[in-house]
Amino acid sequence: MNMASENTSFFRNFSALFTGLVVVQIINFLFSLILPKYFSPANFAEFGIFTSVVFILIEVANAKLDIVIMLGKDENESVKILNAAFTVAVLAFFILLLIEFLFLFFVPKIYLLIPFTILLYGIHQPVLVFLNKKEQYSSINLFRIIQVLITCIVTLALAIKNIEHALIWGFMSGLLAATIYVLKFVQPKFDFEATKEIWAQYDQFPKYGTWSSLLNNFSRNSIPILLSGFFSQQMVGFYSYATRLLNAPTGMYTSALGQVYFKKASEQAHPDLKKSTQKVIVFTFLISILPTLFILFFGKELFFSLFSGEWMEAGKIAQYLILWYFLGVIASPVSSLLDIKHKLKFEFGFNAVLFTSRIIAIAIGGYLHDFYLSLLLFSVVGMLMNIYLLYYINYHILRND
Repeated sequence: MNMASENTSFFRNFSALFTGLVVVQIINFLFSLILPKYFSPANFAEFGIFTSVVFILIEVANAKLDIVIMLGKDENESVKILNAAFTVAVLAFFILLLIEFLFLFFVPKIYLLIPFTILLYGIHQPVLVFLNKKEQYSSINLFRIIQVLITCIVTLALAIKNIEHALIWGFMSGLLAATIYVLKFVQPKFDFEATKEIWAQYDQFPKYGTWSSLLNNFSRNSIPILLSGFFSQQMVGFYSYATRLLNAPTGMYTSALGQVYFKKASEQAHPDLKKSTQKVIVFTFLISILPTLFILFFGKELFFSLFSGEWMEAGKIAQYLILWYFLGVIASPVSSLLDIKHKLKFEFGFNAVLFTSRIIAIAIGGYLHDFYLSLLLFSVVGMLMNIYLLYYINYHILRND
């Protein structure tokens, strides 16, 4: 395949995923405009803590074996790896359930849903990677549309009925419906023997990749939990709502581009890989710089016009975080090179430093009772680490490939 046809295929696949994600995020955005009418900052704080725990632990669900599916030499091997990833998810579910029962009387009962939520991720994450490998992007799009539609409908229905924990129940309902949908394409099987074989063959991924991603996810998604230890529930709620809105467009772009780039990069040889990676970085910079500058200078005004004076505080939080998001959008899609080139030891060290730095950043602001100092230091840490990651990719992985 020549370079021109490769670029056409890349753009077509990216456009297909991105279009689907646009639909998802339009629904999500309209839904987010309605939410403040039914939920308080405290409700968002509870939901933020719940999803933080989930997003931290989903990396353990498959021990990174879901990523390995893309590296399978043929469909049979990919299905074998998929079964191994599913087997790990089932075992992780029972371990988490046992741990949670030990703390049954010390945590709110709604958190008993966490192991079941993580199991749903452990089931559908490998299937989505498998569909990505087969370039079935319409099916991936439909998965996301089902998830967001069911989440919106159930959440609003429960909110109107004044049902407690409506945000969490709605979130769970969307995940369940979407997971059931993708099982029509491939039904994973519990296979302990195959899991031992795949684990030994790709041992770097569970050995380093799992803990590396766990550290990264914890340092990013534990922020509502850490902030709640120092500041009021109201401020934590504003943070959760601000990140919800920032995650919508940035997650939409990085998810679509990251999936297509991951597949292409796993098949490319040097120097085509270097050229395509640099094009992705430059393109992402150009497409995201103007929205970043707009939020940086007019974030408070934007939130005030969309919501009300009470939620303008969330706009100020968005201003503090936007440069970190900007650099994350650039670095995130190409970071899959660390997995493709088996740089798992570097990734683990990188995320260990990032984890420690983020905790220190939040703690400094917390001990000084300055919420925005915590956010500023947290954002600066993320910016510097993303810059270093881009440097490492360009001047170590791509140069030495």
